[in-house]
Amino acid sequence: MHVYDYSFLKGSKVDSDTMGRVGNIERIDASMDAPNVLDVTVRDALELRAMIMSVADSNAIEGIYTDETRLAGIISGNTAPKGHNEEEIAGYRDALRLIHQDHESIDISIDSILEIYSVLMGQNPNAYLGFKTRDNAIVERDPSGRITKVHELVPAAEVEDNLQQLIWAFREARDDTGISNLLLIPCFIDDFLMIHPFADGNGRMSRLLTTLLLYKEGYEVCRYVSMESKINSSKRDYYEALEESQDGWFDNANDYMPFISYFLTQLFLCYREMNLAMASEIRAHVKSGGLEQFMERTVIPMSKRDLCSLFPSLSESTVERVLANMMGDGRIEKIGGSRSTRYLPKHR
Repeated sequence: MHVYDYSFLKGSKVDSDTMGRVGNIERIDASMDAPNVLDVTVRDALELRAMIMSVADSNAIEGIYTDETRLAGIISGNTAPKGHNEEEIAGYRDALRLIHQDHESIDISIDSILEIYSVLMGQNPNAYLGFKTRDNAIVERDPSGRITKVHELVPAAEVEDNLQQLIWAFREARDDTGISNLLLIPCFIDDFLMIHPFADGNGRMSRLLTTLLLYKEGYEVCRYVSMESKINSSKRDYYEALEESQDGWFDNANDYMPFISYFLTQLFLCYREMNLAMASEIRAHVKSGGLEQFMERTVIPMSKRDLCSLFPSLSESTVERVLANMMGDGRIEKIGGSRSTRYLPKHR
């Protein structure tokens, strides 16, 4: 049986590059708590966009689609789902909305996982809402259809025990101040997918649990930017990282680092996209171009070249003048030098 033990995640046992990436994300996330980083107009627009993209892309990863007009209607609740695909889409909408609204009161337990699953599958009248009752496996096929690889999973009879072991080990590690939650979350997801507790919907459940775990640890960037979209756009890397991290899992010889690295990359890209989306929303609502407002809110250091690209209506000399004025007023600071010069709000 696989042994669920995350003590290897203690800071002193993790390479410095990975810990540096964790520290960078933690610094960026902390700056999101600063006053006025996201005003109401920008926040509402980003939340709606992220919800639509998350529902669409998490289902798209599994080959579940509908047309854009119906998708928008299903997500808003104005269009009733028709057929299996749209029932799956509506179920993901409901489960994601539950996590958005109630994450603080949802504990990490077997009951909560079953509750989320029942919401996810709740639009499908034929869905079985319990754990799988038959053993299953994931197979890979070549272009001719021939099976080339079989990925073994936890047997049905052992699912509940393994899931309980996973949850207990997660709680133990979460309470260890020497372990970063940003390292722990991808390990939990990796192990959950090896348990594969349900007959259907495990991939979508893993992405819902990713959002839930991030929310519960205070990382709410997925409220504004879709992590599911990041995974869908890097699907090959996603599956390769999972396969690498699950190799040797049953013998307790697997290496979680490939999936940890993938997870940290996609999470950082979420923060970067939030910055870009924020710039777009500010441009749309601020007549004067919005550069000053953006620089007061950015959570990622920006170069002059970055800013000229984000605000193409402004000349390079105007960007330089705005930066110089904000530096003089003490509202932003400069880090680095020469070509590596970047600017950040001073309160960061």
